[in-house]
Amino acid sequence: MSDALKKPVYGSINVPLALFWSKPSEDAVCKNSSNQAALHTAVWSEDLSTDERLWLVGKVDTTALYGERLLILERQGEWLKVVAVSQPTNQNSQGYPGWVLASQIGCDSTYLREQVSLTEAVIMIPKASLFSDPALTDARIVLSYQTRLPIIAESASSVKVRLPDGTTGYLSPKEIKKTDELSFSSRGIVQEARRFLDLKYLWSGTSSFGFDCSGLMFRLYQSQGIIIPRDASEQAAAGMAIAKGNLEPGDLLFFAINRSPEKIHHVGMYIGDSLMIHAPNSKSVIRIEPFEGDVYGEEYWGARRYR
Repeated sequence: MSDALKKPVYGSINVPLALFWSKPSEDAVCKNSSNQAALHTAVWSEDLSTDERLWLVGKVDTTALYGERLLILERQGEWLKVVAVSQPTNQNSQGYPGWVLASQIGCDSTYLREQVSLTEAVIMIPKASLFSDPALTDARIVLSYQTRLPIIAESASSVKVRLPDGTTGYLSPKEIKKTDELSFSSRGIVQEARRFLDLKYLWSGTSSFGFDCSGLMFRLYQSQGIIIPRDASEQAAAGMAIAKGNLEPGDLLFFAINRSPEKIHHVGMYIGDSLMIHAPNSKSVIRIEPFEGDVYGEEYWGARRYR
């Protein structure tokens, strides 16, 4: 039985990657998947077979990164129903909903306060180590691209950040930008996208441990200081419509069954020369290919620009 909280409370993800399930489950496979994704993230994501990747389809809706802010709505056994407030969606005005193991969520008041009051360090490389010491010799965990943590202090050799459990850690200043340094660049966002070529697709993925098509675009635009909706169908309704003849690198391209706006199912990023970079499906990797060829040409719906 679910117990709705009398008053929703804020929390944050306290593991490198959290899976958001469509519903809470006592299935040991679901719990094990969540725990493996949280505790052994890189190994888990790399070792998933194609069948295991396909099994996630329809069961997991999105993923959240270490430190991501949540609104906690209700509890059912070991599970908490939450929304990720930084992932916009029409499903819930407060953020992207899902069920997460309670053990993967923290509610430290210092972290939650500093998260909204301090400038954050944003990881700008595919994967970065979080260290326990300012000399950056004692690595604690590996964090995904676009993980954000409040900055407490800085030196030439390290950035001291607040962690979701209230303690502190250190990042390399060479691997981060500050939130107030992020800005859009057409060339820059394409360069960011190219970092992830050959990364395996992961249904619901929003991290450099694995992206789905819209999760990749969501994080790439986040790297430019721009927040767009989490899902492709909603990304297609945002921004400014762009004619095919006016495409610029960084514009998003959308594809739909019978070119119907109600059946948009895929998104890629235009990079110039009639090419796009995209995450096709659970059997593939992030790659570059023509957007007007084969099935993509038949299903091309339109493009959007976000500035």
